Amino acid sequence: MDLPDAVGHPAFPGTMEALVASNGGTVLDAARAALERDDALACAAEDARLLAPLLPRSFRSRDAREAARRVVGPDETIAWPQGAGWLDYKPKMAAILRRPVDKVDRAAVRSAIFGYTLVSDWAARDANGDPTPYPEAAPLSLGPCIVTPDEIDPQTAFITVRVDGEEWVKGNLNGIAADLVEAVTRTSRVEPLEPGEAFASSPFDFPGFEQRTWPGATIELEAEGIGVLRNRIARAQPR
Repeated sequence: MDLPDAVGHPAFPGTMEALVASNGGTVLDAARAALERDDALACAAEDARLLAPLLPRSFRSRDAREAARRVVGPDETIAWPQGAGWLDYKPKMAAILRRPVDKVDRAAVRSAIFGYTLVSDWAARDANGDPTPYPEAAPLSLGPCIVTPDEIDPQTAFITVRVDGEEWVKGNLNGIAADLVEAVTRTSRVEPLEPGEAFASSPFDFPGFEQRTWPGATIELEAEGIGVLRNRIARAQPR
């Protein structure tokens, strides 16, 4: 949907980043009311293609690397880093902040979350397993959408990883919401945080989960209530 067109107000945010930064009750109420109108389909976008639902102001996770990270969306191809032996795949869920956060407790953090999305993260390794020197890290894939907290319970949802159609792992997100809240709370005690910042955590941190992926593989990350984030890894280019 062309949401600004559906709402019909010149001050309505024109991007998801702007919506997250000005998402008071009035803005979201106007959006929901517009989508519920009988004539809402008149504002449907033809031949729409899903992009990453948000370009985060920053991306933080326990294993985040200091490097420029390009953000891609569903069904985009992940370029194979030159010289990589393989890519470690790390499925994650991210919480997006909807308002500034500064030295707050866990209860305040929960109310500051705009919504949740899926993240596919990759780390390049060379043939002996060491991180591959690469001026720009492999991109992050976000999507397929952002789901607001009233529509999903991260504590009970199941998440599944499939590679080339084969299920690699499936499990409950049990505990991930608490991990994200704790990470935001801890970081806010060190520095002020802004709307649009993303905090991510991995639901699969146990022995036996094969994280190694290869050129040409198609990875699907699926979560109840959010949908499927699908990406294909490009073939390695000959040197």
